[in-house]
Amino acid sequence: MKFAFGMFAGVLLCAAPLFCQTDPAVQEGQLHWFHLTESRAEVAKQLGLPKMVAPFGADFESWQYQLGEVEEEGFSHQLVFRKSTGELISIARNYATERTVDEWFPVGETAAYFYPASEKPEYSVRVRKLSGDRLLLAMGISEPGQVTGQVFMIRASELQAFYPWLAIQLTAVKR
Repeated sequence: MKFAFGMFAGVLLCAAPLFCQTDPAVQEGQLHWFHLTESRAEVAKQLGLPKMVAPFGADFESWQYQLGEVEEEGFSHQLVFRKSTGELISIARNYATERTVDEWFPVGETAAYFYPASEKPEYSVRVRKLSGDRLLLAMGISEPGQVTGQVFMIRASELQAFYPWLAIQLTAVKR
């Protein structure tokens, strides 16, 4: 019986890092998820091997995962690496059931941006600037209390390649 419990506890301890990395978490007021400095090997150690790997564009590779609850043929996580350098550029977390993400987007640290412009918005995103050249985005929402099906972390320096309209708006705010 002790062996079985010890083995079960060992499995739980091994699974803990995986659980911690699948979703953002807030501990002592700090957001913990990915740093976007992780190598492919580190990601594979944390999340396992991807369900699908797909090259796209001139220099990108997408790793797609089906972890936890996902829609049929959908992916829970999509990570983008730069093929030439191996750098992790972004991670998207898709939720089968939309949820609030207010704990990851404190009001004083978050701003809303609109496409094509705030006067006639067709799409909105909440943005939180993080350390280490990272941005955390809540897709399709602009206010606390709203629900989203996707959060997205990206290197700010790579935003232009994926969301040029947002990169322009963020640059305009800095001026």
